[in-house]
Amino acid sequence: MLAFSRLQLALVLCAALFMASAPAWAEKFTVAVVPDTQNYADATLPQPRGADTFAQQMKYLVDQREEKNLVFATFVGDIVQHGDGQFRQKVEGGAEDQFRTWDTRAEWDNANRAVSILSRSPIPFGMVPGNHDYDNYSWWEGPDSPGAARPLSGGRTWEYYFGPQSRHFAGRPWFGGAYNQGLNSYQRFPGGGKRFLHLALEMQPTPAILAWAQGVIDANPGLPVIVTTHEWLLPALSGKTERSNGYESYFAGSDHLPPDEVWDRFIRKNPAIFLVLSGHMWTPTLDGVSQGENLRIDRNDAGYPVYQVLQDYQGNTIGPDGTPGSANGGAGWLRFIEFDTERRKIHFYTYSPLLGRFAGRNGEETFGVPARYSDFELDFPPQLLN
Repeated sequence: MLAFSRLQLALVLCAALFMASAPAWAEKFTVAVVPDTQNYADATLPQPRGADTFAQQMKYLVDQREEKNLVFATFVGDIVQHGDGQFRQKVEGGAEDQFRTWDTRAEWDNANRAVSILSRSPIPFGMVPGNHDYDNYSWWEGPDSPGAARPLSGGRTWEYYFGPQSRHFAGRPWFGGAYNQGLNSYQRFPGGGKRFLHLALEMQPTPAILAWAQGVIDANPGLPVIVTTHEWLLPALSGKTERSNGYESYFAGSDHLPPDEVWDRFIRKNPAIFLVLSGHMWTPTLDGVSQGENLRIDRNDAGYPVYQVLQDYQGNTIGPDGTPGSANGGAGWLRFIEFDTERRKIHFYTYSPLLGRFAGRNGEETFGVPARYSDFELDFPPQLLN
């Protein structure tokens, strides 16, 4: 038997400890986030410019599946602009009583065609509705509106286009199930030798929705959990990281819960949840630029960090020619989340296939906020190390 020196023995022990603590193999994999797409689908904005941008985003995800090891994609809501069915808009420059009637089926069809590019690929994905996607969304107030603002309700149109029996999800092995007209759903997907659970929750979920979501987590023990919901964080103005709790009128008179209550009742009580993704919140456009990013980190009841990330680019209208207004709001910007199992880091970055450029690189304040909100890195939380 060969004798080991103390140095050799120490090296062997160090190697054994490293192998025990390292992942099964070094791998990078990516989750894509599709921010609010309402301006791409909007029938009142320049078309087919917007619809083409939406389709280009989906084609980019499919084309990058192998290059990025893209294992999942999630949509943060506001898929369309006008969820009501029909609405009227005053004709610009026309007579005082001259209006044009729009049929919002065109918007749902624009979105459906784009999402179909993704759903024809092997990439698993989840979708949540935003306030613009409900059946009775009233998008303006005034004498010529459909009526007074009403609490949001109804997912009949959503269910038809993007529900569990739609062509996008029916029969998919990664699709777990849905609740309340498909406004809430869950998916499972692999990445880095692990399986992940994704919960897609409608905005300001009710106690009944949270009870359903809790049942899904309980039925999938040991899986790290990502939650996507439409409304969660305010934009990062003056370094603030506040949650968006000031929109009770969306569901007035109902038991829908604002983000802080969802945190206290559900997120913080589930150690497996490590990431919350959202859209919805942005600032008015100035010279083609809008702020719609933020990052907040809180500890849950187990003491683990929960990363909460806002990405909403709908106010950005600078197109390929570099001028404001030359792109439908959103300008093709996508968020990517790269998991590096060797370095145990999560890299969040932002890219637009329409513009062919990254945001936040080399310190650039692309959206009027510090570059660290567009391109940043976080440590693997304990939820990914267990």
